[in-house]
Amino acid sequence: MPSTQSFSEYALVGGKFVEWNQFLIEHEWAKSHEFTAPVPENCKTVYYIVKENKIIDRATVITFDARYKQDFKELNLAWVTQLFEVEESDIKQLESPEESILHAGVVADVIHDGECELAKMTVRKECTGKGYANILMKESIEWAKEQGFPFIKLYSSVQLENAIALYKKFGFETIHLGKHPSYKRCSIIMQLDFSTIKA
Repeated sequence: MPSTQSFSEYALVGGKFVEWNQFLIEHEWAKSHEFTAPVPENCKTVYYIVKENKIIDRATVITFDARYKQDFKELNLAWVTQLFEVEESDIKQLESPEESILHAGVVADVIHDGECELAKMTVRKECTGKGYANILMKESIEWAKEQGFPFIKLYSSVQLENAIALYKKFGFETIHLGKHPSYKRCSIIMQLDFSTIKA
């Protein structure tokens, strides 16, 4: 039966997004699957994670909520401290995300100097390999486009090979390679220009 919810729904199958209603038409077995936990009130999108003709999980994307401020901080500090030194800009964004981050879950679109930057994206270690990073990328890009930004930029490190591969998969291109004057761990700047994306 088609969804009548106020949020968007997708199936994530093998790294590809399929509109949920279309997925239900093509996969009769999925119609009987139900989750007992309610969808959060500030839900923007729901993703059903599908592997081997089975729904293995449901991910909900919500707009920033102060209840998750500590989780946001802990998730980001976990990956930063594992590989790099925590910088002053990290502390500012993680201590006061409601001031500097406009769109968050475990990803943030940070606005500074009139540009949109994809930042602070992370997935819990135990949740890797299920496609959550794809969801975060899709949502972050869509938000920046909806806000009218002509592009979205990110600052990363060439050490993060899996992250760089993900960024390239979503169309980001390298615009600078080498040491950054302000961010110690940054060795690559990438950008996704929305004018080059096919509708």
